[in-house]
Amino acid sequence: MKKRMLVGAAVMGLVLVGCSSQEERTSEDLKTFDVSEDASGEASAPAAPGIVPTAAPGVAFNYRYGFRLPDTNISAAQETHAVACEKLGLSRCRITGMTYRLDDRDRVDATLALSIDPLLARSFGRDAIAVVEKRDGRLRYAEITGDDQNPALDEAARRQGNANKNIAQLEADLAKAKSENERVQIREQIRQLRAEIQAAQSAAAESEARIQRTPMTFSYAGGGASGRGFAGENPAQEAWYLFVDSLATMVGFGLKLLAVALPWLLLIAALVALARSRLTTPLRRWWREGGAKPEQE
Repeated sequence: MKKRMLVGAAVMGLVLVGCSSQEERTSEDLKTFDVSEDASGEASAPAAPGIVPTAAPGVAFNYRYGFRLPDTNISAAQETHAVACEKLGLSRCRITGMTYRLDDRDRVDATLALSIDPLLARSFGRDAIAVVEKRDGRLRYAEITGDDQNPALDEAARRQGNANKNIAQLEADLAKAKSENERVQIREQIRQLRAEIQAAQSAAAESEARIQRTPMTFSYAGGGASGRGFAGENPAQEAWYLFVDSLATMVGFGLKLLAVALPWLLLIAALVALARSRLTTPLRRWWREGGAKPEQE
């Protein structure tokens, strides 16, 4: 009796542990889609969306994130993201491109392009958003696109299978061939089929490479005020930039107008000075006298 009670207790314990583990796994999975709220009832900062590669096998994904943060903090955020990729190692993350531009308004525009292991893409994007938020930034957009490689892989497998069958049949025919001309033709057909197999293998390898390496791009846009209602811009600073641009436009237009008119003004001034010089005194006197010529006696 005691043995039965012990066995029953052990079975119940295993069942409870299994249920508890299943509940923990379920709760962890649901955390991806849960939007927590603070005491004020407002949603907390958005989490990085993502797709688990095991939920879409054979799909090559492409992640794009856009951030807005103060211009002075963009360089630090970009450097942090780059260092995080480097720490993962070349086998799991590679930096494929980086830009940093400063415009006439001291606005920063930067990008960072990565190639990352698809199993790490979602967590890496979530951590990247956390880095930006710590530097007074926020997520502007997140875009995840996928390209299904399964049709290409199936087509490559089908081409290889058909080619192998045809090669087996041709090799059997080659063994039975009697003339040299027939054997040459069969060997040429086998060569073409093997070339087709190599092309199919190359296409399949390319599709597999796209599946195993996920491109990820971060775009950083600068802005003044990060509060709500101003779309990440400082209205006072924008007004000053507009005033400077308007003043520069006015001065530039005035200088261009002067550059066009000045040669003509100089020409007119030169003609007036020439008309009043001693060289033209006889001509002016003749003009005042009406241009009459003296009569000959």
